[in-house]
Amino acid sequence: MSPRPKNTHVRRQQIARAALQAIAECGFHDVRVADIAERAGTSAPGVLYHFKTKDEILDAAISLAEDDFYADVDAVVREPERAREWLVRLLERSGSGDPDGTLAMWKTWLEIWTRALRDRHTGRTRQLLDRRWRATLAAAIRGGQRQGDFATTADAELVALQLASLMDGLAIQFALGDPDVTGERMAEVLVVTAEQLLDCDLGRYREGATPAAAPQGIEQ
Repeated sequence: MSPRPKNTHVRRQQIARAALQAIAECGFHDVRVADIAERAGTSAPGVLYHFKTKDEILDAAISLAEDDFYADVDAVVREPERAREWLVRLLERSGSGDPDGTLAMWKTWLEIWTRALRDRHTGRTRQLLDRRWRATLAAAIRGGQRQGDFATTADAELVALQLASLMDGLAIQFALGDPDVTGERMAEVLVVTAEQLLDCDLGRYREGATPAAAPQGIEQ
């Protein structure tokens, strides 16, 4: 009897979450389907029932990590005060939030970047996820410009690309355990750079600051 769609979705998420940790610890090439199955509380055939290949598992793992990232930001900024707070949370969450989950996400991204060099399928996944991230940053920037908090002369898409690229570079050092690039330091560098690019002061809006007025004009 085929599993119910809802149960199938939940099971796929469990496997993807287990794969994220396994890939982060063992590396994509060394991790076995059996390792993922053990973490997910199922069997290797049970994993392969939901995912035909390890590449599909890798895609699902990083996509889940990305969805968790956005959900985490939404949970913290459930009712965003202004676009500037939204942007700060997006930048802060790149290196903070759940320490283990954030580190696993970036280690898995290292696997994605490496495979994207030669694997077209992984390359497409990388492109789609990066476009989503840059579009999210650009939306926050445009919202802040409409609200008068960011310099209107700044090109939102260009600044988003600059911040996303800086984040990726810092994330490599963070994932490799560079003692000079902690999650907190990574977030700090990103926020300071955003201030310089957008001619604004964001330090007061770091996590823990008192909420301001309700947002206006934030659009994706």
